[in-house]
Amino acid sequence: MRKILLSIIEWWLSLLARSKIKKANPKIIAITGSFGKTSTKEAIYFVLSKKFGSDCGKNWGNMNSVVGLPLAILGLRNYSFGPGFSLDLFRALWGYFFYRLPKILVLELGIDKPGEMDKLLKIIQPDIGVLTGISETHLEELKDIEGVKREKSLMVSAIKAGGFFIVNGDDQNCLDIQPGKGVETIKYGQNFDVSYSDLEISISGNNFNIRANKEIRPVKSKLVGEHSLNILLSATAVCLKIGLKLPEIVESLEQIQPQKGRMNLIKLKNQMILVDDSYNSNPKSAVEALKTISAIDWDGRRVAILGNMNELGEYTKEGHLKVGEEAGKTVDLLLVVGPNVGNFLKGAKKSGMSEDNIFCYPNPEKLIADLDEKLKPKDLILVKASQNKMRFERVAEHLIGDMEVSRNILVRQEKKWQKIV
Repeated sequence: MRKILLSIIEWWLSLLARSKIKKANPKIIAITGSFGKTSTKEAIYFVLSKKFGSDCGKNWGNMNSVVGLPLAILGLRNYSFGPGFSLDLFRALWGYFFYRLPKILVLELGIDKPGEMDKLLKIIQPDIGVLTGISETHLEELKDIEGVKREKSLMVSAIKAGGFFIVNGDDQNCLDIQPGKGVETIKYGQNFDVSYSDLEISISGNNFNIRANKEIRPVKSKLVGEHSLNILLSATAVCLKIGLKLPEIVESLEQIQPQKGRMNLIKLKNQMILVDDSYNSNPKSAVEALKTISAIDWDGRRVAILGNMNELGEYTKEGHLKVGEEAGKTVDLLLVVGPNVGNFLKGAKKSGMSEDNIFCYPNPEKLIADLDEKLKPKDLILVKASQNKMRFERVAEHLIGDMEVSRNILVRQEKKWQKIV
């Protein structure tokens, strides 16, 4: 019964949102991919809103699903499947009649099951589509990398003629994905239409040169890690096609702060630094995070606290082995949590890491109880795991040691999350 009711609600919200889009006819920038969607959306929105103000809008938070996206288009900034959901549906109906859609919409499209992308594309048709990359995520439903690619490529096929396809040129999984006729492809990465050079990574962020339209500009970014350059490069490609000039884009890029729970560096006591990447995890992003802390010039220990990566299906064993192997190459101390600690352990030992420097825990609570005695002054500490049953923002909260500070800088601090294990 609940499934039937939810299907009816999805259909009704889709109908309202599609009608709203048709009437307002905003320029739509859609972002999808297996990683970096939210940070890319936020970067594009940040730069464009500096130029266009309230004429630029976005879907707030993670309102990127078959329920969240239409609610966002109807003016909601949050919702909850609970006692207040009936009120959210009323707010959506009110928004259909009275909410003014911005002229430019930056929309993240999130899916974890076959058929969901098709539902989202019945609501919107992108003028500009951004594909951040494809990797092994949500494999319990999408089965394999080809299943992920099939779903993500639907967005690319839906881009309007005369529009633009912005794609990560360095991602091998994206190379054979092509848009329809009349759509221009712009690649970003190391040696493409929008590219970078002379990268320096430090605790303060990334310094590099950005190159686009035969113009080169230095950038001092607050984002850390080579993988974070893709966020800035894709935002640059989009904004250039909207009509902004490279100097004004760079000025805005330099103001972008890390998103909560996404490679956010936080100073702790005893000269320790927390690299808070607790929002979520998958093998691709975990390996990139490990490479980042390895690239930072640091005279203390590098510590990785890694939790289970969910929804990997048949790739579960291989994915955890791969991340463990990277950890074994890059950190001095490895603390691992969850049902796949054995695979983390095997991978790290394969890279030559001593078992004396690897500690395994069945759950985050056991880890937290043991954490203080494992750490030393000047440790650089990466914290990363999937959300479900890991909730590593609680590990970050323990390290920070101040509840009020944690509420302002960590992910999932809203009241609704406090009730969820």
